[in-house]
Amino acid sequence: MKIEPPRGPSATTGSRRATGASGAGFSLPSGEARATPAASAATPLTALDAVLALQVDGGGKRRRQLRRGAASLDALDRLAASLLDGGDGAGGDVATLAAALKDREPTGDAGLDSVLREIDVRTAVELAKREMRTTIR
Repeated sequence: MKIEPPRGPSATTGSRRATGASGAGFSLPSGEARATPAASAATPLTALDAVLALQVDGGGKRRRQLRRGAASLDALDRLAASLLDGGDGAGGDVATLAAALKDREPTGDAGLDSVLREIDVRTAVELAKREMRTTIR
């Protein structure tokens, strides 16, 4: 089997343009054109009450839990940076993590609650490591 290099656009062997009387080019079909179907009204996927209920944040729970999760992640990052710098990682970050675990409450949003649980598990692991270090010393 012989492999040839590409020849460029002028050497293509695809379909050739018809010239003369045999190729009429683009034209609209003769006869009556089919009418497009009329657009139907959009039906709501969910009831408006359900959408509005999801948007209402009863007492700011969701917002508080978002702040708690962000504060926990920030404290975990600072704790890791402190340990990488050779420090013992003790300080306000451990207290912040302990306080964050105490302020847990469900938000009603399954996805957010799942992420917050994962953050809480990581926080609990770090606090348990701290506790182990202090009891060993």
